[in-house]
Amino acid sequence: MLNAREPKVVNGPEILNKYVGESEANIRKLFAEAEDEQKRLGANSGLHIIIFDELDAICKQRGTGASSTGVHDTVVNQLLSKIDGVEQLNNILVIGMTNRPDLIDDALMRPGRFEVKMEISLPDEKGRVQILTIHTNKMRGFNLLATDVDIKELAAETKNYSGAELEGLVRAAQSTAMNRHIKATSTVEVDMERAEKLKVTRADFLGSLNNDIKPMFGTNTEDYSSYIMNGIIKWGDPVTHVLGRRELLVQQTKNSDRTPLVAVLVEGPPHSGKTALAAKIAEDSQFPFIKMCSPDKMIGHSEISKCQAIKKIFEDAYKSQLSCVVVDDIERLLDYVPIGPRFSNLVLQALLVLLKKAPPKGRKLLIIGTTSRKDVLQEMEMLDAFSTTIHIPNISTGEQLVDALELLGSFSDKERASIAQQLKGKRVWIGIKKLLVLIEMSLQMEPDYRVTKFVTLLRDEGALNEGDQIRI
Repeated sequence: MLNAREPKVVNGPEILNKYVGESEANIRKLFAEAEDEQKRLGANSGLHIIIFDELDAICKQRGTGASSTGVHDTVVNQLLSKIDGVEQLNNILVIGMTNRPDLIDDALMRPGRFEVKMEISLPDEKGRVQILTIHTNKMRGFNLLATDVDIKELAAETKNYSGAELEGLVRAAQSTAMNRHIKATSTVEVDMERAEKLKVTRADFLGSLNNDIKPMFGTNTEDYSSYIMNGIIKWGDPVTHVLGRRELLVQQTKNSDRTPLVAVLVEGPPHSGKTALAAKIAEDSQFPFIKMCSPDKMIGHSEISKCQAIKKIFEDAYKSQLSCVVVDDIERLLDYVPIGPRFSNLVLQALLVLLKKAPPKGRKLLIIGTTSRKDVLQEMEMLDAFSTTIHIPNISTGEQLVDALELLGSFSDKERASIAQQLKGKRVWIGIKKLLVLIEMSLQMEPDYRVTKFVTLLRDEGALNEGDQIRI
């Protein structure tokens, strides 16, 4: 585009050499041709372009290397002197590329050096249409693309896909189509008759989209689908009320320019289905980026590595225009135990900062936290970090329990009537997750003993007190 000579493209690690002084000499060689032409021709010198790929490999922060040789420091010093030293060159354009700008030495980012910063962000839907069109041009030219393939539909389905992932999707669809024409024999054979009619269809693209290619920065359905595998059981008004607020929260995050950050705390007793409701809100939001920040992914992590993992989830969320992060079981993330008591202050302070930090301009973020210990978060002064709190109660009456049984469909009408009769006038206190476990245990019995076993389990788990209340 600049009508200059062919640029020198240098991979960062290629600069480094095991011999002392050789790495710096390699930097000087890159600029030698431009220096010589500048001395000979002055202002008439042509433009020289040097492109550093993986710039972070050679330009790490000085003074942070664990090695005693200090090679990285001297390489950075040499590059600084060449770009913006005493004998400054006016006939050279230096371009650096990296996906880790946080690692690069601050001195390189000042004016006169790498002063123009351009972020190549994830493509929007219009950009994805263009990228998919480019990668399917050859197929279209050779009449290998089926008529049912809609590029705009694929672009809408590939939220948060990068250009490389879209290219991978096209390749995967091609492979899927070609596999249909390979004969399953002892040797690899191609069915030539069918191969001549080869077409890459919509089903090939959708199959690769669902099974093969997943975005690095995006929504992984498997990430949260396991939390709602039993669905949401609307056993009473409390659940209906929560699901009603769901739409308001999502719309506020999408449409409000004054509140780009919405943080919601879902709290309630154990086994009340808080995580399932949080995952359901996230799923129904249809945001391009949805991530679960849960303790089960951080087993064995030190405090520092746990902070870094949580920080990375939020940093990834900032790259998408609309993001949802579910911070599940906060007290477990904080390593809280009532004996002591003890918790990780390092993780607490990191969460407090991230929960209050507004996303970059033009980005919207919905945070959903879940906890069973609201009182503990109150003592830690963490409740103030959330915009609003949603309470999820347990099933508290026999009528609500029977309604839940009817929705689940596990017992027959006669069995439910018998259970309702035995629980009539009684108050119960049981979480929906615990109820599912007791139901499955009861269903293992013979049909004549299911009801008796179920009611017995209710009593054994909580015992009947003077107030005729079964508490579980």
